[in-house]
Amino acid sequence: MKLLLLNPNITEAVTATMAAEARRSASPGTEIIAVTARFGVQYVENRIEAAIASHAVVEALVDNANGMDAAIIAAFGDPGLWAGKELMSVPVIGISEAAFLTAYTLGKRYSVVCLTERLRTWYIESAHEHGLAGRLASVRACDAAPSDITQAKDEMHERLLTQCLAAVEHDGAEVLIVGGGPIAGLARELADRVPVPIIDGVSCAVRMAEALVGLAPRKAIRGSLARPGAKHSRGLAAGLARWVGAGRE
Repeated sequence: MKLLLLNPNITEAVTATMAAEARRSASPGTEIIAVTARFGVQYVENRIEAAIASHAVVEALVDNANGMDAAIIAAFGDPGLWAGKELMSVPVIGISEAAFLTAYTLGKRYSVVCLTERLRTWYIESAHEHGLAGRLASVRACDAAPSDITQAKDEMHERLLTQCLAAVEHDGAEVLIVGGGPIAGLARELADRVPVPIIDGVSCAVRMAEALVGLAPRKAIRGSLARPGAKHSRGLAAGLARWVGAGRE
């Protein structure tokens, strides 16, 4: 089984962090192919950057998903997720989508812990967009952003732990989600220091992708996720322009 792990931001070190955690989580025989967006921002933190990342995601899917069994959009907040589901004939999973759904199986109330206040706003909106905010106890953010996003997991380790414990103590969280690609793997590192289950979007998405590949769902040919008809375009990258121009198979 081959899974495409697509980082919608341009920081190769973050891609490497997520790919390492994905490979730790994958079943024997699952190959993780990690790709970084061709254009965009250092890390996606707000609506503007998410809109840019969505374009980068669909372009990267067209260029890299051939021969893959599923694709993972590896930025918490899932930029371009629904466009990716409409685009591809194989399952496309977002790491926040996977984390929210997994949290629903582990407890009645879940909290997300993240790096910055701007991320907090976006993650709350993401839970609502997925229809999974009904059990959201809180989204807690650190009071200062990391000085180097590539070192966020080490730099923010104790601050994030403090927010995890506060979510349990003050917000009633029964499950914790560590939100953000740059801190992939932190849930595993903190598991023995918090009193409730703590999960990571990357590992959840890998396992969910494996399950969906095993279920072998067909591509929709009706409804909003069916492939759209052909259209003329201007200024798109070559691969994406061909896809838009080809229309329904």
